[in-house]
Amino acid sequence: MSWFTATDGDRYADARGALVRVLSADRARTAGAGVYLCGRTLLTCAHVVNAALGHRMLSARDPGGVTLDVSFPVLSAAAPRPARLVAWIPPRAHHLGPVPDGSLEWAGDLAVLELGEEPPPPVGPVRWLEMARGQDVRAWYGGGQPFSYADVRVAAYDDGIGYLDGQLSGAAVDEGYSGGPLWCVADGAAVGLVMGRITAPDAALSAQHTVRRSWGLGWQSVLLELRRAGALPEAYLSGLARSPAPVPGADPDSSETVRDMMVGPLHLLLGDPAARTAHATALAGELGLRAPADGTAPAVADLAQLLTRTERALPTLAESLAPTVADDPRGRGELDRLLALGRLTGAARLLSVAEHRLLRAKFEHLCRHDPGLLHRAATAALPYLDLPHSLHAARLAPAAVDGVLRELETWPGDSSPVPEETPRLPALLRVVEYVAAETGGLACRALQEWSGRVAARLGIHASALRERRADAERWSQRSAAAGARILVELDRHAKDPADHYRCAVWRLRADGTAARAVTGTERPRAGREIARLIREIAGGTEGAERGVALVAVSVPPDALELAVDEWDGAGVDEYIPAPLGEDFHLILRCPRLRRRSRTGAVDLTRRWNARHRGDPLRADRSVGGRAGLIGLLKTVHRDTARVLVQGTAAQRGELLPVCLVMGVPIVLWDRGPRAPGEGADLGMLTPDGPVDQLPERVRHFRVRAYADALTGSRPALVWEDIELPLPDELQLADPAEGLTGPADPAEGTEQAT
Repeated sequence: MSWFTATDGDRYADARGALVRVLSADRARTAGAGVYLCGRTLLTCAHVVNAALGHRMLSARDPGGVTLDVSFPVLSAAAPRPARLVAWIPPRAHHLGPVPDGSLEWAGDLAVLELGEEPPPPVGPVRWLEMARGQDVRAWYGGGQPFSYADVRVAAYDDGIGYLDGQLSGAAVDEGYSGGPLWCVADGAAVGLVMGRITAPDAALSAQHTVRRSWGLGWQSVLLELRRAGALPEAYLSGLARSPAPVPGADPDSSETVRDMMVGPLHLLLGDPAARTAHATALAGELGLRAPADGTAPAVADLAQLLTRTERALPTLAESLAPTVADDPRGRGELDRLLALGRLTGAARLLSVAEHRLLRAKFEHLCRHDPGLLHRAATAALPYLDLPHSLHAARLAPAAVDGVLRELETWPGDSSPVPEETPRLPALLRVVEYVAAETGGLACRALQEWSGRVAARLGIHASALRERRADAERWSQRSAAAGARILVELDRHAKDPADHYRCAVWRLRADGTAARAVTGTERPRAGREIARLIREIAGGTEGAERGVALVAVSVPPDALELAVDEWDGAGVDEYIPAPLGEDFHLILRCPRLRRRSRTGAVDLTRRWNARHRGDPLRADRSVGGRAGLIGLLKTVHRDTARVLVQGTAAQRGELLPVCLVMGVPIVLWDRGPRAPGEGADLGMLTPDGPVDQLPERVRHFRVRAYADALTGSRPALVWEDIELPLPDELQLADPAEGLTGPADPAEGTEQAT
């Protein structure tokens, strides 16, 4: 592929940026080479480790978690760094026994090392491609000296081993090269590791002797060995610079067959040299390759070779070709044929470079704000498929997005009928539609536009995309089954016993009207008695069978730290405790504080309607106390709906009233008897996760916390839903109480308001 070459603007644009020097135990010599994979992970040969330790070169004995000295030649101060052996794949003969001394080739022979910390730039990972016959590759001595490079050609590739022949000039692959990367200059990628050399007999040299032949392990074989041993680094499992998996059942020459089959469609699509030059130049730019500046066109065979061996090359070319064949049925058919051939190689992937870059950025942003979004959407979008391994976690960090995309790119399309024999909608696009529908707003429109462009490039019929989009919209409009809704008002008189409260309880009907269930203001009650009342009323309320009931407890300002959620409503004869916070979505309200601001109602409505936007505000010592928090809520957090209050009880007593007076509808804090380590455990509640699911997350947390004596966290949640009436509003609207007096809770009567 001489027309496409790697860029050389960077001094270390080749594999030397990842080259590792493995030192002997006494640091007196170079035992061999290695390659930096990612993070803190290095890869070398097991026999290089043996050489460094002074063991027999091809010994299979696992040396255990030894530490070796390594260095990076590209660093100006190449001081040795310790690297611990974390995975050992011993050298083995092809019959699976030990490797005798003097053997010319063997299998296995890999070792994974782990640094104490990530190396600084310019050390960095290389791109990897599969090894193939005919590649011109370069190797370096472990010391990394510029003059030490040895140029060889992959003369044959057989059973995972590449046989490397060098010319009778320049350096030859020798001791100290093993474990280093084999760099394909034309592809701008590493394709394997140096393993050994085939030496001539000790007798006098003759014309029949093998000269300058060495061998290496192809990258596809390296991956296979690492996967079998469970030693593939996590970053590669997440999709960092890994080579596509081979197509099941494909023979070793399949890529060459596909390359030859691509020549025909490419001739029909890009027969004009000028058009071929324009599209190939744009393609090279997207792939980070260099194209000739003289305007010459690449040979069609060179272009086909690139498409079968370079990741994302084919969809990137198709992205530029699709608009030119939009009104040309024959051209569209040839492009579809080209894309179908690409699926046989595994290198093409589904998305172009630009499509992948844009979607990855959007998904990473969404995962920061809603870690459960991708799992939720994929579960709904692909109900009849086992989710990819990368999506098994219910919450995903942004770093996991690339691995998710890579797996979803290979997932089959849905099986719904499609018109006119057009391609089926890929699983990834269906997931994107569900993510878009769940997100809403500008992000939804941006994702739908992206999905539409990709579908058009793939030749997917517009009606197929519309149908899946409608499915996603219906799913996003789902609503969880609403359980019973109970309103409780607690109050105290000056002479009431400690820890006793007077209570009134209302049931909310499905139509939003309220019915008084208990008027208990005539006498104070203990927390356990109130809990039993609430539990009995919730059990007989409309919707009790459908889901977890919401119990909204209005408290006076001095009772915000009251442990209502721990009040046990279990009966005397019941075996299992029943704290209110375990069985209900128990939330607090404080209308008296809300009304201490002239704009409180307006502020509450504005903030509640913006609850799905923006991140929560963490109010701790750093906000500057009461005055600082007021300033934040008036300026940069004017529309913030969620505040996580952190600090001691005294600090919370200063900050909580500010939040409620200024109309913040959702306030979360830890009232547990903790030192001001400031509620680190509440991170498990993901306050920045889906807003409407926060009461359920708090309930789950309480169940775990109450069962664990070592967990001191006790989350409290103010939740001011503007659709929920306040108890005093219901009292003003109730004409029955003045006529008939308080209801007897034992009678269980309801009085409509």
